[in-house]
Amino acid sequence: MGSKTFGFGLPLVLFAVTSAQAADLDQMNGLQLYNKECSVCHGNMAQKTGNLAPGRPVQVAMSDSDSLHDLAGERLAVVPIYGPPLSGIVGRTAGTFSGYTYSKSFLQKMDGVVWDEAKLDTWIKSSQTMVPGSYMFYSQKKPEPRSKIIEYLKEQSQ
Repeated sequence: MGSKTFGFGLPLVLFAVTSAQAADLDQMNGLQLYNKECSVCHGNMAQKTGNLAPGRPVQVAMSDSDSLHDLAGERLAVVPIYGPPLSGIVGRTAGTFSGYTYSKSFLQKMDGVVWDEAKLDTWIKSSQTMVPGSYMFYSQKKPEPRSKIIEYLKEQSQ
């Protein structure tokens, strides 16, 4: 009886956890979703335009490695934000943020494309479908969180 209960109970628990996480996303506003889902790679919205280098946003982590920067006696790993900043993306021509190295496939497929709500929706839903080989692997299959993120990006582009 114990193994049958476990066999039935585990999928039920996993379903409940997944449902709770999905409900959490539905309750978040655009800023919260951006911070949770996008800012890890794209940074915060403070940098609106310009060149990534040398003032490129970075993430910092503590480390014991000898090859890291030393700041006030603390060893730090400094890692550039992975994706280009998204502030001002709505209305921007894809692949044009100065200082970011876009994949070859992205530049070929997105040549001349201007980011709008529909293109962002398709991109966030599945960037790999839109541009196979792009550097972005995140996807958000649920329409409501996608639309909230896009609305937030629109607000940050004005």
